[in-house]
Amino acid sequence: MRYLRFIFLLAMLGCASLAHAKTLYIAPDGRDSWTGERMAASGNDGPLASLTGARNRIRQIKAEWGEVLREPVRVIIRKGTYSITEPLVLEPQDSGTKECPIVYAAENPKRKPVISGGRRIAGWRKAGNLWVAELPQVRAGQWYFGALWVNGQRRTRARMPDKGYFFTAGKAPALKDPATGQETSRESSAFRFKPGDIKNWKRPDAQVVVYHSWETSIHHIASVDEAGRIVTFTGPAAWPFEYWGPNQRYHVENLPEALDKPGEWYLNRASGRLTYIPFPGEDLVKAEVIAPVARQLVLLEGKPAESRFVEYVRFENLNFRHTDWPIPPQGHSDGQAAFSVPGAVQGIGARSSAVVGCEIAHVGTYGLWWRAGSQDCLAQKCDIHDLGAGGIRLGEGGDPASENEAAMRNTVDNCFIHDGSKIFRGAVGVWVGRSSYNTLSHNEICDFDYTGVSIGWSWGYAPSSANHNVLEYNHIHDIGRGVLNDMGAVYTLGISSGTVERNNLIHDIYCYIFGGWGVYTDEGSTDILIENNIVYNTSSGCFHQHYGKDNLLRNNVFAFGLEGVLRRSRIEEHNSFTFQGNIVLSRGTGFHIVNWEDGHYTIDRNLYWDYANPSPTFFGLSFDEWKSKGRDRNSLVADPLMVNALRYDFRLKPGSPASQVGFTPIDISRIGLYGDPEWVRLPKTAKRVRYVPPRPRPARPLNVQEGFENTAPGEKAGVAATYEEGSATVRVTEEAAATGKRSLKFSDMPGLAFRFNPHLAYFPSYEQGTAVVSFDLRAEPGAVLYHEWRDAYQPYRVGPSIRLEEGALKAGNKELARIPDNRWVHLEIRSALGQMAAGTWDIAITLPGSRSPLTYRSLPGNPTFQRLQWVGFVADGDRQAAFYVDNVRVRAVK
Repeated sequence: MRYLRFIFLLAMLGCASLAHAKTLYIAPDGRDSWTGERMAASGNDGPLASLTGARNRIRQIKAEWGEVLREPVRVIIRKGTYSITEPLVLEPQDSGTKECPIVYAAENPKRKPVISGGRRIAGWRKAGNLWVAELPQVRAGQWYFGALWVNGQRRTRARMPDKGYFFTAGKAPALKDPATGQETSRESSAFRFKPGDIKNWKRPDAQVVVYHSWETSIHHIASVDEAGRIVTFTGPAAWPFEYWGPNQRYHVENLPEALDKPGEWYLNRASGRLTYIPFPGEDLVKAEVIAPVARQLVLLEGKPAESRFVEYVRFENLNFRHTDWPIPPQGHSDGQAAFSVPGAVQGIGARSSAVVGCEIAHVGTYGLWWRAGSQDCLAQKCDIHDLGAGGIRLGEGGDPASENEAAMRNTVDNCFIHDGSKIFRGAVGVWVGRSSYNTLSHNEICDFDYTGVSIGWSWGYAPSSANHNVLEYNHIHDIGRGVLNDMGAVYTLGISSGTVERNNLIHDIYCYIFGGWGVYTDEGSTDILIENNIVYNTSSGCFHQHYGKDNLLRNNVFAFGLEGVLRRSRIEEHNSFTFQGNIVLSRGTGFHIVNWEDGHYTIDRNLYWDYANPSPTFFGLSFDEWKSKGRDRNSLVADPLMVNALRYDFRLKPGSPASQVGFTPIDISRIGLYGDPEWVRLPKTAKRVRYVPPRPRPARPLNVQEGFENTAPGEKAGVAATYEEGSATVRVTEEAAATGKRSLKFSDMPGLAFRFNPHLAYFPSYEQGTAVVSFDLRAEPGAVLYHEWRDAYQPYRVGPSIRLEEGALKAGNKELARIPDNRWVHLEIRSALGQMAAGTWDIAITLPGSRSPLTYRSLPGNPTFQRLQWVGFVADGDRQAAFYVDNVRVRAVK
């Protein structure tokens, strides 16, 4: 039914080609004072000069016709470049009707005109190995830009380092007001840097791009303290720096000091001088060099809250190019998906309108956005690429106030959406917000740094206005590219009743260090049907459900995740999903990751095969043990007999056991672009530097032996991750030490946003043997703290845990010892891991003046705790107090 509706929409919009259409012409040599009714200039009349001129002429025609279109209007645009500095704006008065639509179309689809928001830069001169152009508009403050294209290719803003990243060296301390003594946190607006990485360049145009987990923030520098190695920005990021741990990545760009390799450029705002390092053989006198002026190119500006729409307008076979989206003075930081970034072509309250056969390229934003109130709109056979952000957006981030303001029943079909994340790296190939009944079909979506397709915009199980969306026959690949984390080729969130993901080909999804998944049901994803998809080559798993309810996965192929194939992160009381009739393939990394022990899911009639291990385990169990728990009772472990699965040919040979679990072969011939051969071949001509993930290797166990003697006072512990809040800090000090001169001081404070701050953690990654953690502890009066071991499951499982409060050291409700204030105590804790784990642990406590420790053996613990992946020291009081830790040792013994 959806496909029939789409065909009907095409036929309805196609009435613009009727013989009795009113025809207007636009040409490079036209004038907007002419009527536009002649193809070529003749006497005092001829073609129009611009889209805006055509819009105004149509308004005149409507006035002549009594404000009613008597016939369709077709605006024919001749080959050429039409430069604009402001977007074409269409309002409700510029609408067509169902019987008489308005079409803006190329004269010849093979010779598409260019609607450019850019300005060609001339006047180049050689200066040594550089090319230089003087731009008076920039010097006068009338123009500035963040992108540059040479002969149609985006060039790189001068950056350092040229490849890879710099890494932070810690959080910036809070600022104290000398008059009041009050402290102001800088956790989101400043950080420490490593020696030499940042200098006091005094370049107001310099920008720092900081990589968070699934987003980036872009900052202007307010000040640099070289002695203290602290950089402060003009505005905050969405998260505190080092929120996800130490050594956060960043790079610096738009500095003359970084201009050091071919293809890089730098624009000096004060002098107006543009400097460029050419590639060999590049002559900028002869080259086409373009910089953006306009921010958007086309705006359909209806007023859906007033039931006033822009209707029945179609753009056909046009090239939309060259826009900018400047970083504001306070910087730029979105929480997810480059949410605040608009579209170069954008509709609000657009109805039954279309962008067909067009190119949207070389833009600083998303390509196209059907926003609030846009219904029954279409994007088809569009090449959308070289994007500052992502490709296409549908809907808004909040619930519509009325049905008129809902974005729904929109279609994105047969589009090639690729090569994005050029500026806003957290953007998405296709983003669907709180919008329903949309269809995304037969698209090829690739080469983005975060997520391919994102559907839904509700966190958790609250009611959602995103439902009945269909994602089918899409080819989604080369997502993440090792840049960001916590992503999916297809990412969903919220209750999504009626939403379907089917017949998609998904592969090569690679994160930086965590979370590169194929199909990712996150944040309460509910009632989604996932069927007939092929997903392979992911860094973290082919399917991952963080948390959700009653999703159905059937007849899919999930193959070859570097960390495993299927991940379930959160245990919930309801049925997480039903997993039936799927083929699951591994190359030695196992099938199941994280939380599968509770059984609150339905899993049966699947076919498993590990090409590296003919006797695979199932979450640590043999297949028979796994089935004895009621899981996969009618499933098989058998070679699926595919044509060549290791080379990603998943077709089944005759006699495949897949039929025994009810698996139906998946036909990939209909996936991706369709139509004329030249269009279908287009993705194969795209130039791509394919990301090659590092070879998977087991996590390297971390052995810790820290006395803090080699760390300067006031610095953080070198090996651990430190989490602070304001003046609640964890720093090396010479105030006290069990041995030597230094220890680690935990300074707790009242009124913190998170009581568990400050805290510190080591990540040892032990899976076998006996883990041993020892340390010296000295607590001031009033200090409250706990020391705890955890694994990396979600939710994590706790092993040994002790707490000190009011002088009493306890394990659970059992008091182990009274700890004197301001005296050093030595503690050693042991617990078996892996198959040796017995759910118990031992502790030895050596009090001041005692030669023999108090020893407790076989203290009750968590029998499911088998891996030590987090060792933490946590200040947990609500008053100003401190404690000291020294001689921390973390190791595993056989």
